[in-house]
Amino acid sequence: MIDTAYFPLELDFRNPEQLHGNLSQWKLAQLGISRLESSATNFKRVDRQIDESEPYFLITMPTQEQVQFSQSNHSVVCNPGAFILERSDLPYEFSYRKDNALWVIRVPLSQLRTRIREPERYLYMEFNKQKGMGAVFFQFMQSIVQQASDTDEASHSVLSNQLIDLLAHSLENDDRVLMSRESGLRRVHLLNIENFVRGNIQRSELSPEMIACACQISCRYLHKLFKDSGQTVGQWIKELRLQSALNDIQSDRGHTTLAEIAYRWGFNDQAHFCRLFKARFGRTPREMRQVKSPF
Repeated sequence: MIDTAYFPLELDFRNPEQLHGNLSQWKLAQLGISRLESSATNFKRVDRQIDESEPYFLITMPTQEQVQFSQSNHSVVCNPGAFILERSDLPYEFSYRKDNALWVIRVPLSQLRTRIREPERYLYMEFNKQKGMGAVFFQFMQSIVQQASDTDEASHSVLSNQLIDLLAHSLENDDRVLMSRESGLRRVHLLNIENFVRGNIQRSELSPEMIACACQISCRYLHKLFKDSGQTVGQWIKELRLQSALNDIQSDRGHTTLAEIAYRWGFNDQAHFCRLFKARFGRTPREMRQVKSPF
């Protein structure tokens, strides 16, 4: 069950003779939510277990005891009342020394990237879930779980998107992230760019020139800002559009035509949209509408 809730892991129980545990899971469109209660355990993810076409992040929230997490020469301690992010596509080690209960959300990395640029910036940090947006995020997750059996698939898709949005807001509101890896001026420019693009993503004419003009910077500087992100401006916009279209296709269940969804997210040519969609997700929009979410 651990493999289905998270992904393949090696488990080492500190006191095997006193082992106990319980795992509850909820499927919510593209998200997986779980609550694990267990005795002291060490989880380890090694290279041979990493074989995924779609990387995931785990958002882990201990409720009783602190946990220790290490990955890529980084270590962080997460206390009850906080949460941390872990990535699935690199080895890591995670442990707690006493009985513990953990809430864990499994979210595709691509879903985070449609809300926040470079979600990897938020790794290896402890975030507060007892006040501000962190508390809103945590409480909303709990309310979703409580009502999961009384809500349908279409509602699950809406709620999962709202939960990811709240997670993104709680991360971006952290002052440590605002000042990390980027100068204050560069950060301001990137936030302006993100806000403009998200507000105009449905316009087919959206272009680097339009973005640069609206944000009062040069096109050359715009491309320079994205140089270290691993994506060009155009690639980022395309990913935002495709992920938004995917969300609509999975949640709409046939009430809106595929052509309407394509136009809604800035694709003027439906054939071109279908080619891009299949190249990104491995299925055509029509095929994707006919399958259930894998989570």
